[in-house]
Amino acid sequence: MHILKNKIVVAVVALSLAIFAGCAGSSNTSSTHNPAEKDAKVQVQEQDKQAMLDNMFQQLLEATRNDTPADDLLSMMTDTSEYWLDTLENRAKVYNSEDLDNSPFYEAYAILMYRMYDREHLFEVSEDRMLWLLMGKAGLFQKFANLKLGPMKIKNDRGSVGLASSPEVPIMLFEWDDTAWKLNLAETIPLITKGMEATAVKKNWSGKKLALYWIDSEYHMTYSRLDESLCEPIGF
Repeated sequence: MHILKNKIVVAVVALSLAIFAGCAGSSNTSSTHNPAEKDAKVQVQEQDKQAMLDNMFQQLLEATRNDTPADDLLSMMTDTSEYWLDTLENRAKVYNSEDLDNSPFYEAYAILMYRMYDREHLFEVSEDRMLWLLMGKAGLFQKFANLKLGPMKIKNDRGSVGLASSPEVPIMLFEWDDTAWKLNLAETIPLITKGMEATAVKKNWSGKKLALYWIDSEYHMTYSRLDESLCEPIGF
Protein backbone atom coordinates (compact mmCIF):
# COMPACT_ATOMS: atom_id res chain seq x y z
CA MET A 1 0.00 0.00 0.00
CA HIS A 2 2.78 2.40 0.93
CA ILE A 3 4.63 1.49 -2.24
CA LEU A 4 1.54 2.27 -4.31
CA LYS A 5 1.02 5.59 -2.52
CA ASN A 6 4.63 6.56 -3.12
CA LYS A 7 4.31 5.71 -6.79
CA ILE A 8 1.20 7.91 -7.03
CA VAL A 9 2.96 10.83 -5.29
CA VAL A 10 5.97 10.50 -7.60
CA ALA A 11 3.69 10.43 -10.63
CA VAL A 12 1.81 13.53 -9.47
CA VAL A 13 5.06 15.40 -8.81
CA ALA A 14 6.44 14.39 -12.20
CA LEU A 15 3.23 15.49 -13.90
CA SER A 16 3.30 18.84 -12.09
CA LEU A 17 6.91 19.45 -13.10
CA ALA A 18 6.11 18.56 -16.70
CA ILE A 19 3.17 20.96 -16.75
CA PHE A 20 5.27 23.76 -15.15
CA ALA A 21 8.12 23.21 -17.61
CA GLY A 22 5.67 23.20 -20.48
CA CYS A 23 4.11 26.48 -19.33
CA ALA A 24 7.51 28.08 -18.84
CA GLY A 25 8.64 26.87 -22.24
CA SER A 26 5.46 28.15 -23.81
CA SER A 27 5.88 31.51 -22.08
CA ASN A 28 9.49 31.83 -23.17
CA THR A 29 8.60 30.82 -26.69
CA SER A 30 5.76 33.33 -26.90
CA SER A 31 8.01 36.16 -25.69
CA THR A 32 10.93 35.35 -27.94
CA HIS A 33 9.58 33.46 -30.94
CA ASN A 34 8.84 36.65 -32.88
CA PRO A 35 11.74 39.15 -32.68
CA ALA A 36 10.28 41.04 -35.65
CA GLU A 37 7.17 41.81 -33.58
CA LYS A 38 9.34 43.05 -30.73
CA ASP A 39 11.41 45.23 -33.09
CA ALA A 40 8.23 46.68 -34.57
CA LYS A 41 6.96 47.57 -31.10
CA VAL A 42 10.23 49.32 -30.24
CA GLN A 43 10.12 51.20 -33.54
CA VAL A 44 6.58 52.44 -32.82
CA GLN A 45 7.67 53.60 -29.37
CA GLU A 46 10.60 55.51 -30.86
CA GLN A 47 8.33 57.09 -33.47
CA ASP A 48 5.97 58.17 -30.70
CA LYS A 49 8.87 59.72 -28.76
CA GLN A 50 10.05 61.51 -31.90
CA ALA A 51 6.58 62.96 -32.48
CA MET A 52 6.36 64.00 -28.84
CA LEU A 53 9.74 65.75 -29.04
CA ASP A 54 8.76 67.62 -32.21
CA ASN A 55 5.47 68.66 -30.60
CA MET A 56 7.10 69.68 -27.31
CA PHE A 57 9.61 71.88 -29.13
CA GLN A 58 6.87 73.66 -31.05
CA GLN A 59 4.97 74.24 -27.81
CA LEU A 60 8.13 75.60 -26.20
CA LEU A 61 8.72 78.02 -29.07
CA GLU A 62 5.13 79.20 -28.87
CA ALA A 63 5.44 79.66 -25.12
CA THR A 64 8.58 81.79 -25.41
CA ARG A 65 7.01 83.97 -28.10
CA ASN A 66 3.93 84.63 -25.98
CA ASP A 67 5.67 85.29 -22.66
CA THR A 68 3.97 82.30 -21.06
CA PRO A 69 3.80 82.37 -17.23
CA ALA A 70 6.91 81.12 -15.46
CA ASP A 71 5.31 77.99 -13.99
CA ASP A 72 4.22 76.81 -17.44
CA LEU A 73 7.69 77.41 -18.88
CA LEU A 74 9.40 75.68 -15.98
CA SER A 75 7.17 72.62 -16.45
CA MET A 76 8.85 72.18 -19.85
CA MET A 77 12.34 72.10 -18.31
CA THR A 78 14.37 69.64 -16.29
CA ASP A 79 14.59 70.04 -12.52
CA THR A 80 18.32 70.75 -12.87
CA SER A 81 17.50 73.65 -15.18
CA GLU A 82 15.17 75.24 -12.64
CA TYR A 83 17.83 74.89 -9.93
CA TRP A 84 20.45 76.39 -12.26
CA LEU A 85 18.21 79.38 -13.02
CA ASP A 86 17.70 80.05 -9.31
CA THR A 87 21.43 79.77 -8.70
CA LEU A 88 22.29 82.08 -11.59
CA GLU A 89 19.78 84.72 -10.49
CA ASN A 90 21.27 84.71 -7.01
CA ARG A 91 24.75 85.12 -8.49
CA ALA A 92 23.51 88.08 -10.50
CA LYS A 93 22.65 89.74 -7.20
CA VAL A 94 25.84 89.01 -5.26
CA TYR A 95 28.79 88.29 -7.60
CA ASN A 96 31.55 90.89 -7.69
CA SER A 97 34.11 91.54 -10.42
CA GLU A 98 36.48 88.86 -9.16
CA ASP A 99 33.70 86.28 -9.09
CA LEU A 100 32.86 87.12 -12.69
CA ASP A 101 36.52 86.72 -13.67
CA ASN A 102 36.19 83.09 -12.61
CA SER A 103 32.84 82.49 -14.31
CA PRO A 104 32.36 80.87 -17.72
CA PHE A 105 31.32 83.27 -20.47
CA TYR A 106 27.69 82.20 -20.69
CA GLU A 107 27.16 82.82 -16.96
CA ALA A 108 29.02 86.15 -16.97
CA TYR A 109 26.97 87.25 -19.98
CA ALA A 110 23.66 86.31 -18.33
CA ILE A 111 24.63 88.01 -15.06
CA LEU A 112 25.72 91.28 -16.72
CA MET A 113 22.63 91.30 -18.94
CA TYR A 114 20.49 90.80 -15.83
CA ARG A 115 22.12 93.81 -14.18
CA MET A 116 21.72 95.96 -17.27
CA TYR A 117 18.03 95.04 -17.50
CA ASP A 118 17.57 95.91 -13.85
CA ARG A 119 19.40 99.22 -14.09
CA GLU A 120 17.46 100.25 -17.20
CA HIS A 121 14.12 99.03 -15.77
CA LEU A 122 13.59 96.62 -18.65
CA PHE A 123 12.17 93.69 -16.69
CA GLU A 124 8.47 93.11 -17.25
CA VAL A 125 8.19 90.62 -14.39
CA SER A 126 8.93 90.85 -10.67
CA GLU A 127 9.82 87.17 -10.14
CA ASP A 128 11.70 84.53 -12.10
CA ARG A 129 13.60 87.30 -13.84
CA MET A 130 16.48 85.15 -15.04
CA LEU A 131 13.99 82.78 -16.64
CA TRP A 132 12.30 85.73 -18.36
CA LEU A 133 15.65 87.14 -19.47
CA LEU A 134 16.76 83.88 -21.09
CA MET A 135 13.42 82.46 -22.27
CA GLY A 136 11.18 85.49 -22.84
CA LYS A 137 10.09 86.63 -26.31
CA ALA A 138 13.21 88.80 -26.58
CA GLY A 139 15.41 86.39 -24.64
CA LEU A 140 18.61 84.64 -25.60
CA PHE A 141 16.91 81.31 -26.33
CA GLN A 142 14.42 82.90 -28.72
CA LYS A 143 17.15 84.57 -30.76
CA PHE A 144 18.71 81.21 -31.55
CA ALA A 145 15.38 79.43 -31.98
CA ASN A 146 14.61 81.87 -34.80
CA LEU A 147 17.58 80.55 -36.78
CA LYS A 148 17.05 77.85 -39.40
CA LEU A 149 17.26 74.60 -37.49
CA GLY A 150 17.83 71.02 -38.59
CA PRO A 151 15.71 67.98 -37.64
CA MET A 152 15.17 66.90 -34.06
CA LYS A 153 17.30 63.87 -33.20
CA ILE A 154 16.97 61.23 -30.48
CA LYS A 155 19.60 58.95 -29.00
CA ASN A 156 18.35 56.82 -26.14
CA ASP A 157 16.66 59.26 -23.75
CA ARG A 158 18.41 62.37 -25.04
CA GLY A 159 17.05 64.66 -27.73
CA SER A 160 18.85 67.40 -29.60
CA VAL A 161 18.62 69.85 -32.47
CA GLY A 162 21.33 71.68 -34.38
CA LEU A 163 21.46 74.35 -37.04
CA ALA A 164 20.35 73.34 -40.51
CA SER A 165 23.87 74.09 -41.75
CA SER A 166 25.40 71.64 -39.24
CA PRO A 167 22.60 69.39 -37.94
CA GLU A 168 24.99 66.94 -36.24
CA VAL A 169 26.26 69.65 -33.88
CA PRO A 170 23.60 70.16 -31.17
CA ILE A 171 22.74 73.60 -29.87
CA MET A 172 19.76 72.53 -27.75
CA LEU A 173 19.41 69.46 -25.55
CA PHE A 174 16.33 67.66 -24.24
CA GLU A 175 15.81 64.80 -21.78
CA TRP A 176 13.09 62.14 -21.61
CA ASP A 177 11.68 61.77 -18.09
CA ASP A 178 9.53 58.64 -18.65
CA THR A 179 6.41 60.60 -19.60
CA ALA A 180 7.50 63.72 -21.49
CA TRP A 181 10.41 65.60 -23.01
CA LYS A 182 12.05 68.43 -21.05
CA LEU A 183 14.47 71.12 -22.15
CA ASN A 184 17.83 70.95 -20.39
CA LEU A 185 18.41 74.69 -20.31
CA ALA A 186 21.49 74.41 -18.09
CA GLU A 187 23.29 72.44 -20.83
CA THR A 188 21.69 74.31 -23.75
CA ILE A 189 22.82 77.86 -22.90
CA PRO A 190 26.54 76.97 -23.10
CA LEU A 191 25.91 75.44 -26.54
CA ILE A 192 24.01 78.35 -28.06
CA THR A 193 26.61 80.84 -26.83
CA LYS A 194 29.59 78.81 -28.03
CA GLY A 195 29.84 80.80 -31.27
CA MET A 196 30.00 84.03 -29.29
CA GLU A 197 32.96 82.68 -27.34
CA ALA A 198 35.12 82.40 -30.44
CA THR A 199 36.13 86.05 -30.03
CA ALA A 200 37.49 85.39 -26.54
CA VAL A 201 39.74 82.61 -27.82
CA LYS A 202 41.16 84.83 -30.56
CA LYS A 203 41.79 87.78 -28.25
CA ASN A 204 42.68 85.79 -25.12
CA TRP A 205 39.89 87.50 -23.15
CA SER A 206 38.18 86.33 -19.97
CA GLY A 207 34.50 85.43 -20.05
CA LYS A 208 33.71 88.66 -18.20
CA LYS A 209 35.55 90.87 -20.69
CA LEU A 210 33.90 89.14 -23.63
CA ALA A 211 30.47 89.52 -22.01
CA LEU A 212 31.04 93.27 -21.61
CA TYR A 213 32.19 93.44 -25.23
CA TRP A 214 29.03 91.76 -26.56
CA ILE A 215 26.69 93.84 -24.40
CA ASP A 216 28.39 97.06 -25.45
CA SER A 217 28.31 96.00 -29.10
CA GLU A 218 24.57 95.38 -28.98
CA TYR A 219 23.38 98.20 -26.73
CA HIS A 220 25.93 101.05 -26.83
CA MET A 221 23.62 103.14 -29.03
CA THR A 222 20.80 102.73 -26.52
CA TYR A 223 22.23 102.69 -23.00
CA SER A 224 25.26 104.21 -21.29
CA ARG A 225 27.71 102.87 -18.70
CA LEU A 226 27.98 99.44 -20.26
CA ASP A 227 31.31 99.00 -18.54
CA GLU A 228 32.96 97.65 -15.40
CA SER A 229 30.22 99.27 -13.31
CA LEU A 230 28.07 96.24 -14.23
CA CYS A 231 30.59 93.94 -12.61
CA GLU A 232 29.67 94.93 -9.06
CA PRO A 233 26.35 94.26 -7.33
CA ILE A 234 24.10 97.27 -7.91
CA GLY A 235 21.72 97.23 -5.01
CA PHE A 236 19.08 94.60 -5.70
